[in-house]
Amino acid sequence: MIPAFLSQTLNLQTQSLLILLTIAFSIGMSASFWQRHPRIQSGQRFLLLTKLCVLILALAYVIQQEFIAWQLLSFTLVSLQMLIGPLIYFYTRIQTVEHFTWQPHYWLHCLPTLLFGGLWLWQLPLTDNDPFLVVSEVHQNGIHAHRFWHKLAAWVSVISYSIAALRFLRPHEGNMKERFSELSDVNLTWLKGAVWSILGLTIVSLSADISRFMGAGHSLNGGDFQAFGPFIMGLLIVRYGFRQQEIFPHCATDAAQTRQSSETAPSSASCVDNELVEWETKYATSSLTKDEAARLWQRLQTQMQAQQPYLEPGLKISQLADALHVSVNHLSETINGYAKLSFYDYINSLRIEEAKSLLHAPDMSHLSVTDIGYQSGFNSNSTFYTHFKKFTGMTPRQYRAQ
Repeated sequence: MIPAFLSQTLNLQTQSLLILLTIAFSIGMSASFWQRHPRIQSGQRFLLLTKLCVLILALAYVIQQEFIAWQLLSFTLVSLQMLIGPLIYFYTRIQTVEHFTWQPHYWLHCLPTLLFGGLWLWQLPLTDNDPFLVVSEVHQNGIHAHRFWHKLAAWVSVISYSIAALRFLRPHEGNMKERFSELSDVNLTWLKGAVWSILGLTIVSLSADISRFMGAGHSLNGGDFQAFGPFIMGLLIVRYGFRQQEIFPHCATDAAQTRQSSETAPSSASCVDNELVEWETKYATSSLTKDEAARLWQRLQTQMQAQQPYLEPGLKISQLADALHVSVNHLSETINGYAKLSFYDYINSLRIEEAKSLLHAPDMSHLSVTDIGYQSGFNSNSTFYTHFKKFTGMTPRQYRAQ
């Protein structure tokens, strides 16, 4: 029978080995991706920094478990968990705010990480008179006792930035339907799941530590729960994040030029740095008159019949607005007003009508249902089936059979 202390040591070594293998696997996957895609987009820079923070935090955990001499010093690196919240928040803004631009004062969001890292170094070596010492936990775990206020700051940081990121993600899908005819490339479900994971685990961590501090009889350590958040985020970044393309292309002009162009050319309104959450407010103050909207709707119908742009997979409203020489906002408002549909549903309804026509045509009977879906403008079979059943109440095969 293995002694308890030896079994515990073996478990720690096994756990550390698994963490190191995960780090190596993550670095390998990341390197492989960057080798195939050497051009780094601005959003991917934030994900790369987030991934780096996660790897350093994982390495710090191994040092704390395996190298006693460096244990206290390694806790300086734990302050990096306060950097994950700002990085994810600004990545969310890049993906949900049109033409987001970095401002110098945004660097202030990184300041707490430096302050608490420096504070820990300033505290060393630890003493009983340390003002950050939680007396009731000293005899249980001196390190976690001294880290209480640091952990409290991390809780506040993660919860605050997660809620702020979710505020941008909540209206995301609806806003994307006003701009895109295909949502697969602009779907941020993975990011929403990652943010909810970090937020949920942080709340569990907070509850575990606070309850133990108040005398609850358990040995759960909140830091262990909170460590899972960045770990999950790291895996999602490797699997989905690096492959996520930026949703909005950036304008090459500076802020002053952008404001000037928006005043002189309505067709360039899509280049203004507008937050999508303000979409409804802009509609309320639209300069589009009823007569102009009627003429624009007629021009749109002519364009759809003559050019059939809806057959192009991934059609964006900005492309259609450029072809009609109007602003994106005016075109979107016209479609909403006359079709009573979002741009996404409007374009896909036209694609379904095209698909119905092809399914009904005798000379197209040699084409499979999948081929007809692609010819109608859909870029995936599952999307075609979903929309066809939504608009007709039956599958394409059932429609053809009738």
